[in-house]
Amino acid sequence: MSTIITVPAIATEGSSAMTPMPDADGSTNNTIIETMLDLEEIDKDLYRSKKLWAPMGARGVFGGNVVGQALVAATNTVSTDFSVHSLHSYFLLPGDPTTPILYHVERVRDGRSYCTRTVTATQRGKNVFVCTASFQTPRPGAPNHQYPMPDVPHHSVLPSQEDMIRDLIDNPKIPENIVSLLKLRLEEPVALDFKSTKRQSIKEMTNPVASTEQMFWIKCKGSLGDALALHQCVVAYGSDHNLLNTVALAHGSTWFSRSRGASPKIMMMASLDHSMWFHCPFRADEWMLYVCESPRSGCDRGLTFGRIYKEDGTLAISVAQEGVVRLKASHEATASTASVELPKL
Repeated sequence: MSTIITVPAIATEGSSAMTPMPDADGSTNNTIIETMLDLEEIDKDLYRSKKLWAPMGARGVFGGNVVGQALVAATNTVSTDFSVHSLHSYFLLPGDPTTPILYHVERVRDGRSYCTRTVTATQRGKNVFVCTASFQTPRPGAPNHQYPMPDVPHHSVLPSQEDMIRDLIDNPKIPENIVSLLKLRLEEPVALDFKSTKRQSIKEMTNPVASTEQMFWIKCKGSLGDALALHQCVVAYGSDHNLLNTVALAHGSTWFSRSRGASPKIMMMASLDHSMWFHCPFRADEWMLYVCESPRSGCDRGLTFGRIYKEDGTLAISVAQEGVVRLKASHEATASTASVELPKL
């Protein structure tokens, strides 16, 4: 059957929220992120992935890839009068990037103000992911309050993650085996731009200070249309980036420091669940500040919360995620967690 979701853009009256709209010449110029979210309709309320991405060293498909595609599938079954305000999901099995994922949408409820969809993702007949999303018609009004956006350096004065990696590659002090890994990271089809709010020296990256918080600016690469539905799906994709790494950082471990063998060994990291709340309209192709925190880890699990702010300081999205985080027991692991040790009861 024909593809109905290529470039999600502004839909016409009476159409679904994710109906594609080609350019004036009939073509569609997809950004990387839109390619990652693209689905094919194969039956009523049944969709198939076109592109799946597994990050270097990952056990399976990137979780944000699945969350974003599931939200695309759900959004395609609701009227443009509605937009998603929350989603709650569970990762059941690692996704295989070599096999398409099928997304089955169940129309749980259609009301005047709210509608609900449950999406079950399957591969080879097995459930790998399940998500329930709730949609609401716009209802501005009181009360309004929010946590203020932290005071951090503006994105315009910060280097991109890619620039930082290139600087590391050009640094003669970095071992060749690490340089090879960094070059592979640059070749990955990353759909997002990142800028950490903290400038770090090589020494700080190799031996990071344990912290239960990290912050970075984030946006998708390229320009998107004006449909809020697309921007919501893009942020659903991007919200899984680096969030669970906050748990590792709380134990003095980052991707770079682990590569150097200079921090606690993370034996396994995998998302268990992922929830999001969408508070107001925003643009995913403009810089937003992602504040990630980890209040607790234990029992091989780590809990994280995220807040995504628009550049003007408006809190636009809230995120929560728990994941499997297994640390190799060692003297270094014990020492690195001293600053975040739990109080004795």
